Amino acid sequence: MALCVVPILFLLVFPTVAQDSPPWVARDEIRSLLEFRKGIWEDPSGLVLASWNHATFYGIACDGNGAVVALTLDGLGISGDLKLSTLAGMKSLRSISLSGNKFTGRLVPAIGYLTSLQHLDLSGNQFYGPVPRRITDLQDLVHLNLSFNGFKGGLPDGFQNLHQLRVLDLHSNGLWADASAVMSELRNVEHLDLSDNAFYGRLPMNSSNLLSLADTAKFINLSYNELSGGFFTGDSLALFRNLEILDVSDNRLSGELLSFGLPPNLRVLRARKNQLHGSLPEELLESSLALVELDLSGNGFTGSIFSINSTSLKILNLSSNSFSGPLPSSIGSCSTVDLSQNIISGDLSYISQWGAMLEHIDLSSNRLSGSLPVFSQFQVLTSIKIRNNSLVGNLPSMLGSYPKVSVIDLSVNKLTGPLLPNLFTSLTLTFLNLSDNHFSGTIPLQTHNSTESPILPFTSLMQFLDLSYNSLSGQLPPEIVEMQKLKLLDLQKNSLTGEIPQEIGELDSLEVLDLSMNHFKGNIPNMLQVSLKTFNVSYNDLSGLIPEKLKRFREDSFFPGNSFLLFPDGLSTENGGSGLINNEAEGHLKSRIRVITIVLAVGAVALILVISMAIYKIRTQSSSREGNESRQNACGGDVTLGRFIPRKIFGSHRYNTVTETANLCGSDLRKVSVEAPNHSAQRSCDVPGGLVPSHASTSSPRSIDTHLADRCGVLDIDSPDQLAGELFFLDDSLVFSVEDLSQSPSESLGRSSYGISYKATLDCGHTLTVKLLRAHLVRHRKEFAKEVKRIGSIQHPNIIPIRAYYWGPREQERLILSDYVHGDSLAHHLHESSPRRRHPHLSFHQRLRIAADIARALRHLHCVGGLPHGNLKPSNIFLTGPDLTARLTGQCLHRLMVPEGAAEQMLTLAALGYAAGPGSAPSFEADVYAFGVVVMELLTGRSAGEIITGWCGVFDLPEWVQMFAREGRELECLDVSPGDYEEARGAMEELLAVALRCVSPEGEGERPDGRAVFAEVCSIAI
Repeated sequence: MALCVVPILFLLVFPTVAQDSPPWVARDEIRSLLEFRKGIWEDPSGLVLASWNHATFYGIACDGNGAVVALTLDGLGISGDLKLSTLAGMKSLRSISLSGNKFTGRLVPAIGYLTSLQHLDLSGNQFYGPVPRRITDLQDLVHLNLSFNGFKGGLPDGFQNLHQLRVLDLHSNGLWADASAVMSELRNVEHLDLSDNAFYGRLPMNSSNLLSLADTAKFINLSYNELSGGFFTGDSLALFRNLEILDVSDNRLSGELLSFGLPPNLRVLRARKNQLHGSLPEELLESSLALVELDLSGNGFTGSIFSINSTSLKILNLSSNSFSGPLPSSIGSCSTVDLSQNIISGDLSYISQWGAMLEHIDLSSNRLSGSLPVFSQFQVLTSIKIRNNSLVGNLPSMLGSYPKVSVIDLSVNKLTGPLLPNLFTSLTLTFLNLSDNHFSGTIPLQTHNSTESPILPFTSLMQFLDLSYNSLSGQLPPEIVEMQKLKLLDLQKNSLTGEIPQEIGELDSLEVLDLSMNHFKGNIPNMLQVSLKTFNVSYNDLSGLIPEKLKRFREDSFFPGNSFLLFPDGLSTENGGSGLINNEAEGHLKSRIRVITIVLAVGAVALILVISMAIYKIRTQSSSREGNESRQNACGGDVTLGRFIPRKIFGSHRYNTVTETANLCGSDLRKVSVEAPNHSAQRSCDVPGGLVPSHASTSSPRSIDTHLADRCGVLDIDSPDQLAGELFFLDDSLVFSVEDLSQSPSESLGRSSYGISYKATLDCGHTLTVKLLRAHLVRHRKEFAKEVKRIGSIQHPNIIPIRAYYWGPREQERLILSDYVHGDSLAHHLHESSPRRRHPHLSFHQRLRIAADIARALRHLHCVGGLPHGNLKPSNIFLTGPDLTARLTGQCLHRLMVPEGAAEQMLTLAALGYAAGPGSAPSFEADVYAFGVVVMELLTGRSAGEIITGWCGVFDLPEWVQMFAREGRELECLDVSPGDYEEARGAMEELLAVALRCVSPEGEGERPDGRAVFAEVCSIAI
């Protein structure tokens, strides 16, 4: 009681208190506040822990009776395990605002007792767990913001009870529900943000379910979710009379945008990175609409863009589509136009007709031709990007004279002539990329005494200067020192001569310097910059000693070329001196231990397989001697597919696969004919719409799985009655009988650490992948059933679901059934070794999309399913359809196994390079590590199982990439075409950075979680 009395006495004696404190606080309220305070661990500002001890109660507001009505502690960086239940007794509390802190804990059902609450903002914290159903009991709630937390699970229903709710912000969590159902419950909401979650379903189309929300909604953001189906119809969208901003980006919406009338107040429409296609409705670009921003980038729109007549449209982004034809003849009042990465062709001269208010223009990666016109009207132009086209001719003289231009990128064209001096005297230019053209002459950095052109200003803002791959000659002027903000200077592959100016060592901000493939001579100047990450002077004629500060760079930063260049120890390359600091012995030992571990793991797996094959060979020979005459004569006959469930699968020949046929018929596999029961009537099964049987076999090179595609298994059968167990379906999408399964023609697809996979085709035509699990490794029936049902409940477009399972009377009769997917594995696409490849090399755009698909699936597994994949590798990732959509298989099977089976699987995964070590266990962190390795395979083209040797040691794939990253040469390890390299250099660096964080040691706290990985990958734009 004293704790309650002392503050009151303090207020009576010292009535002057802090401005943020209440005049006085009721005793019962103080007790609740002090209980709340116990959950605070750290208070960097000291405003709460200090003041709440002396009755000032920072952040508390009270009414005239001393009852607390508001608790406001925003942006203080406070951490602690927050117990909102301690506030349940505050019956007058109307506002809780704790945004921008580091509070953790669950949102408990006791929140429902705060019946007076009108404003609840917990955004930007670390809360976790589900959103309690009781939150919908707060009928006076007007503002609810739970964004940027770790909430996950299904969003409860009942929001129709919150008639006063105006703001509902749940973005950046792991919540899921049918978005259409959620929107139909909302009554008077004006601001709705469900972005960056796992909401699914279709956009609401039924006008009767939208009337309440449509009357009030002004802001709707559904981006970064898993929505599918078509876009809003014209009738449903027109209902949103007050809607100003609509964002449905980064989903899987498909279909065409039909002609429709947009809401009259709609200002912003974003639907980027979906699967929309067809032509663009003309009314979107007409003056009749009030649109200010339109972003439909990253879709599949086609057709031409003839003109933009809107007087309100300011920002137009139609990049990364398939628009063709010429440039639009006019752009209305647009200030930003991005038409990059389309197939627009024709002359660039149309630009001269565009409006004078243009600030940003990006026409990169099209098929434009002609010379660069004079843009005399663009006095507010700040950025112009027309890279990777076919422009010719000289640069217009006024290009560098625009008063506000900061970015110019005309790289990868066919421009000629000299460089313009005014580009280097600009007071605003920060980024200049003229690489990969045919420019000639000198670099026009003039001396202060020159009268030929203006003096380089001392206030140069240039940060990025790339003139590489041209035909520039002459010396590099010492006036380069005036560019004190320069971070990148790339002059490689020119014909520059003379000495490297000493002044280049005075560029304090320089991070990248590439002077390779020129004709520089003399000594290398002292480079004192601590910021320098990339340095290359190879293929020149330099001599003398390499400066001490540059010894940290690799040998190929100096050689080949530079025959008379010496290291400080006096050795040249011709005398065998590398001049590089040797790696510590500890690093070598680590590499050797890693190699030994991998070799031993692979050897153990190989030994198990050899023993199994030997036993199998003996049994096969015995069976061959006891077989009937028809089988001995079968090697020369025609093939008739066997039936799926033979006695030998569940009998002594537990792994009766196609290799048995190969052994019976000799080394040359021949077609085999067997007698099969004659079924007069075809079996039937119910197949959901859209499932099309496919007949391609999968391939998994360089993996533990053995590829046995295109070989027919000979599987004996006497009677379907042999299947004496039970078949359990996990959903209603596919129904068939045990007898249907037993009589299905089958092919063996290969082995894995879990068992053998078959392709089985039902009589109705539907094709299944059937995995026969290894005996003695499967959990007891009750545990198995519980886990397989949980795994089967995981439904996602990027995950191949489990449809059913079979439990037989004997241990070797455990089957997992899933859809057979048409398409080859990612491993096959990346590492196909056949001289005649069936698949073209993947472009970087495809690889980035594959990485996003995988990350999206992992986020769903982790945040919605609450389970790790446990066996992520390229052979468990299949690329389907013309757009090579990635779909994961083999998810969570470790949960069906006894601990020994799961440990064996992780040992195999470590041996293949997809686990941090043999002692790893299936976890979210292990999945993220495996994802990082898969991304490295996507970017480098190397297999994770390769042992990479070099001058400084032995590496696995992550170590090899990390070595390049430490030396600032990340891009040198990538396996991409020159076109991809020029077009997506920045995106490649970003994706590689994500992969490096994923494989960072767990203890360093740098490895992101699945949700963060997905967000980072999706933020990468080409």
